[in-house]
Parts: sequence; structure tokens; C-alpha cells
Amino acid sequence: MKMTVKDEKIKNSELAEGSQEKMGFPEDEPRIGVYVCHCGHNIAGTVDVAEVAESASNLPNVVEAKHYMFMCSKPGVQLLKDDIKEKGVNRTVVASCSKNQHGRTFARTIEEMGLNKHLHQQVNVREFCSWVHKKDKDKATEKAKKLVEAGVNRARKLEEVETKKIPTTKAALVIGAGIAGLRATYDIAELGIPVYLIERNSTIGGHMTRLNKTFPTNECPQCSISPLTNGVANHPLVELYTNAQIKSVEGSMGNYEIEVEIKPRYVKDNCTSCGECEVNCPVEVPSEWDKGMSTRGAIYKAYPQAIPATYVRSKKDCIECNTCINICPVQAVDFSQEPETKTFKVGSIVVAAGYEEYDPTEIDAYHYGQEGYDDIITQLQLERMLGPTSMTGSEVMRPSDGKIPKKVVMIQCVGSRNEQVGNKYCTGVCCKFATKNAGLVKDMYPDADVTICYIDMRTPGLNFEEYYKAAQEKGVRYIRGRPSEILKDPISGDLSVIVEDTLSQTPLKLKADLVVLSAAMVPPEGIGPLGSKLKILRSKEGFFKEFHIKMNPTASSKGGIYLAGTIQGPKDISETVAHAGNAAALAAQPLVKGYIEKEMLIPYIDYDLCMDCGMCITACNPAAISMNEDGRPDVNEVACKSCGICMPACPTGAIQLLNFRDDQLLDEIVPIAGGGVVCNE
Repeated sequence: MKMTVKDEKIKNSELAEGSQEKMGFPEDEPRIGVYVCHCGHNIAGTVDVAEVAESASNLPNVVEAKHYMFMCSKPGVQLLKDDIKEKGVNRTVVASCSKNQHGRTFARTIEEMGLNKHLHQQVNVREFCSWVHKKDKDKATEKAKKLVEAGVNRARKLEEVETKKIPTTKAALVIGAGIAGLRATYDIAELGIPVYLIERNSTIGGHMTRLNKTFPTNECPQCSISPLTNGVANHPLVELYTNAQIKSVEGSMGNYEIEVEIKPRYVKDNCTSCGECEVNCPVEVPSEWDKGMSTRGAIYKAYPQAIPATYVRSKKDCIECNTCINICPVQAVDFSQEPETKTFKVGSIVVAAGYEEYDPTEIDAYHYGQEGYDDIITQLQLERMLGPTSMTGSEVMRPSDGKIPKKVVMIQCVGSRNEQVGNKYCTGVCCKFATKNAGLVKDMYPDADVTICYIDMRTPGLNFEEYYKAAQEKGVRYIRGRPSEILKDPISGDLSVIVEDTLSQTPLKLKADLVVLSAAMVPPEGIGPLGSKLKILRSKEGFFKEFHIKMNPTASSKGGIYLAGTIQGPKDISETVAHAGNAAALAAQPLVKGYIEKEMLIPYIDYDLCMDCGMCITACNPAAISMNEDGRPDVNEVACKSCGICMPACPTGAIQLLNFRDDQLLDEIVPIAGGGVVCNE
């Protein structure tokens, strides 16, 4: 009968379980096997591996010490299996490459033989020794001996770590219904997982619905996003809540309890979206969705294709004249509606709360928002002017007098790449944004003079360099230099942009009928309170911080909470969609499986030493420690990431991480430090 891999693992495990007892080895005695890898010439070319193995054989509790060409190969791992079976090895130390590269290989090997995988210790003698000491082989060999001795000392006190299966709640929460939130919601729902989608505004779609065209194809954004907005709104597994905000978040990865507050729309679901209420509303205020480039009533719908299509009343703007109540043909307007609170249980959370456009008013030299400087606008405001539903009929007009500008100057890096005001980071999108709009203006008005003042043009990626070149060919003028100020002639009212062309070192005074500021992407309002409720970290730039910027850019600092789109940092639409898809996949994994496998490599607290000072709670990044009902610190074993940062924060040493206790670390330090440690108490 042919034996499968699974059958072989079970057989090996059964043999190992009784092998030590049959051979007369004490089960509680550490019996350590040391294995030194040649790694071809990577290690053996610098370190005398035979000498290192010989040295290790004389260390206490070492019952076997060997060296082999490639320990990660099948014959290499077989050495561990044979020694576990035949010599009663119950702890292994492999001196080879890093733990990240092959630590799991050897841990999995001993697990197959019935040992707990945490009884393996990886010693890195390649990156930490042979590669950095190639010119001194003798000293490299001595260092390798010390590293191996440290590993043996560590292995001697290793304890078994239990792995638990924790059931997950098969539902997800997505915060934010822009393009990132919609993409994540749809992807998760398509896997058969119910999704609660929370949006703080009255409509879904986010910034993308405000755009006139999208680069580099100049296609209609509504045509692109409408299938997604409608797909999400009508999906049987999606519950959509607009005008809603997170009130509280409790629990940990796999099992969260969310409390959401939903503000009333003051319009019932039987609204037919006829618009009679807004047409007859006597109130006119600047439209937030239209970036102030048009007005809306106190009762309104953000834009014609808005989802939900139900109108919404702004209580702060309403004068309560009751016109909308009286004129509504289906009696949908209801001023008696009250805020509502709902509670959801979910297993994963995706945060897709988006970004906001930087407010240039703090840059005094640019006079944005100041009286008499109406003809200084932002790129998003220009987008709304160009849009098919704009008050200008898609024409570019000066807000001050409604005339079509003949000279347009765009200023890049407004609120970004600036040490004095705004932000240090580059948004990475503004160069493409300005290039798109400059090209569109030239298409509409070929005789117009369109200039972009830039620090560095950044248009990386497929099709974008060609996009930039195409704008130049249309006649868009690029001047390298950050404008110092915008001046206004006190008599004529004409604007002038003062800038130095740094390529020709020529000071310039550019006449402008319209100035467009390419404002940075910044974290959205309310990100601070939201982060506090979620208990996740923020970067120094203010966005939510990813777990690892390259290898895990969508995971947050807390297990079970994932980041999608610009809430993690500036991105264009395609990057946002890809980012959101990855977040959705990670969020769905434990929910599809139905459980989380969690290694209980967690700290324990000696309450006799604990002073209840709370320093461990303050230090814990994933917020895995909290005070219990008795006022004592308690560790959430699911939320804990085993980082150990709580240990140095504790003034009494009361909290100790399993397999990383102070005494274990000290035993590891002693041989590396030359055999003696001085403690200054």
C-alpha cells in the first residue's frame, strides 16, 4: 500500500511520542541537537563549520552536533528526524540562515516528528557572521561558536507553546464607501460573507464621483464607478448605512462588536427623488460635494446619480419653513426622525475612510479663500467646473466675473514637499492630476496659455510618461520652480504668479486670469477619534500606519483590522483599487476558514510583582492589554502580537513573554558578551 505524505507524518509523530520513553531518555531533560549548515560556500567559505559543530558537542545538554552542506534540503531535514527518533533529541538548534528564511522549515520538521515547533531555535550565522566577516575567518569562526552557544542556552529553557483554533464571526465591517471601500465590500461579499458598509456622508462613491475625467485614459469616472456603486448598493449580502459613524469598537481579531450611530436623513425611503423639495427650498448654501462651485438647498441630493437616491435634509441649514413637507407628493419628508444606534458582530474590519484635499488657506502668500482672490481655486474645484453637471455648463470660467480665462497657471506641491508649511511627503498624484486638467483646458481652448509650475514632474508607471509628453505637445508649458507668492494688481485686479525658473535661473512674473492650486492629499477629518476607537496606530504623517510598508501594507497594527486605499497614504485610483482588493482578501481569509489559528506565545503576569501601574497598557501597540474588572492588567491572548514591548515597560518585571523571559534572554547574552554580565542595580 502506498503511504501518503499525511500518513507518513502521522507515523513519524506516533514513533516520536514513545521513542524517548522506550529508549530510557528522561522526558523532562533537555536533549539538544545542533546542526551547522554549510549553505554551500555562503557559510563554510568563511566559518569553519566542523570546528563550530565540535565546539557545540561539548556544551551541556547537547547530545548530537553535526554539520551538513544544505540543512534545508530533504537529506538535511532528515538528519533532524533521525536524531529525534533514534537519539531522543527533544530540542533542535540549526545554525544557518535567518529565522525568516528557513526557521519555519525546521520548526515544521520537528512538529512532524511529534515535538512542539517552538522547541526549535534558529541561529543566524550567515547574515550575522559569515557574510559580514569574510576577511577574517578565524574571528568569524569564534563568533559563530558564541552564537551557537547562545542558541543552545536559549533552547535549554524553551517551553512548548499551544496553538488554539478560535472561531470567527462570518461577517465584515467596511468603514468608508469611496472607491476603496466599495471595492473591498464587493470583493468580500462575492465570497459569501455578509458586509456592513458604513459611510459618514449621505452618499457613496467618495472623491471619484467628483471627477470630470480620470487619467491616463481621460474616461468618464461615473461610467467606471457606477457598476460598482450599484453592485454594492443592490448586493444581497451588503447592508449599507449612510450618514453613519462608528461609536465604539470592542473585541479582537475574529470577533469584534461594533456600535454605529446613524444620523437621520429626515426623508423616508419612499422618496421618489423627484427633486421638488429642493427646487422649492428657499435656502441656498454652498454645495460640499461640488466644493463650493455651486449651491444646494437645505434639503438636497448631493448629485444626480447619488446612491442612495433618497434626499437628505441638513438640519443646521434648515429654517423649518416646512415647504419641503408640504410640497412632497409622497409625504416622504419627516422632521421627527431621530438618530439610531445599531450593533454588529463581525470578524474583520476594513478601514477605507479616504482622504481630504489640503486646505491652502494656511499658505498666506497664495491668498486662497481670501476676499478679492476668487480666481484662485484648487484642482478639485476645477474638476467640478469641468464636470457635466456644473453650473458653468462644463466651461472653465473665472469665479469673479464668469469670463473664460486666457491665461491659466497651475501650482504644484501645495501643502506637500514643504518643510515650513503643509507636509513633507509627496502626494504622488498631483503631477498627473494637473497634467490631465491642463491638457483638457488646452483641448477646450487651444489658444489659452496654460502653465504648470512644478518642483519635479513625477509621472511614473505605464502610460503616464506618454501622458505627460502628450500635454507638452498640446502646448502646456512646464516651468520648474515653486512660486513664492501670488500678487494682485490693486488697480486692474489682475493676478501675477512670482516664480523662478530654476532650469534657466530666470525670475518670472506670470500673468494669470485663473490660478489652480494642486493641493495635497491629507488624512480625513475625524481620523484621530476613529483611530482611538479602533486602537490602531497612525504614521507621523497622520494616516493610519500599516504593519509593514512593503510586505504587509494593508494590515494595521491590530490583528483583524485592515487598511484600504488612501487612509494608509496618498494613492491614485488604480493603486487604491489594488490596495483595497488586497485588504479584502486578507480580511476574508479567516472568515472563509471559519477560525483563526493563534499561537499562545503571549506574556503572563506575576500579580505578586504587579503594581497595576498600567505601563504595559500604554506600551502595547495592538492594544492587547487592558484593565479587568478588578483593576488589574489582563492580556487578550487573541489580540497579542507577541512583540514583547510590554516587558521593558514594566518597572518590576512582572510581565514576561513566554520563551522570551528575562532569564532566557540573559542566558543568550552571556556567551555573546564573553561569559560575564554586569548588572547595575
